Amino acid sequence: MAGVAFSIIVPTTGRPTLVQTLASILEQLEPGDEVFVVRDDSDDLGDTPRNEAMPRARGTHLLFMDDDDQYARGALATIRRFAAEHPGRIGIFRMRFDHGLVLWRRPALEFGNVSTQLLVVPNVPGKLARWEQRGHVIGDYVFLTETAKLQGEPIFRNEITVHARSDRRLVRRAIIRVRRLPVRLRYHARRSRLRRLVSGLR
Repeated sequence: MAGVAFSIIVPTTGRPTLVQTLASILEQLEPGDEVFVVRDDSDDLGDTPRNEAMPRARGTHLLFMDDDDQYARGALATIRRFAAEHPGRIGIFRMRFDHGLVLWRRPALEFGNVSTQLLVVPNVPGKLARWEQRGHVIGDYVFLTETAKLQGEPIFRNEITVHARSDRRLVRRAIIRVRRLPVRLRYHARRSRLRRLVSGLR
């Protein structure tokens, strides 16, 4: 959608599920989107690589994905429509786990009710908080609540955009199509395992 470009940040420990995660992203990208795949050996649940990648992001909106989850089919189009209709607002979508749990449970900014993968955040320099754990409160909640203080209260959406399960059919289609995608795929790795996983999708 004109005027909306995503920077999707994916910290990874090099798990095999990264292949499915990237496949679910790559088949939905549009020109101008970019994906950061960042090696995560920080032992802080991905906070450090997210903080490192955000200043390099060029998209109008930031998205964050874990390396063992997947976007639902059509998810990025859904998120893109929201971003076009509400360009200055944070959006919080929903995620379904394979055991049936759905987050968010109710439209409220509460610890344990939101998660990293559900967010779309306007990329506004100076109005982005840091990912960091504070006591028992993990980084995604700290980032979201502090960024909301700078950008305004988020809008909760009912659409399920993330599934916490694998779908191997996405991998086959993405491997075929990725060479033709006019987007940037960046990765930062210090171990050959991650390089092999990413190169397999090119």
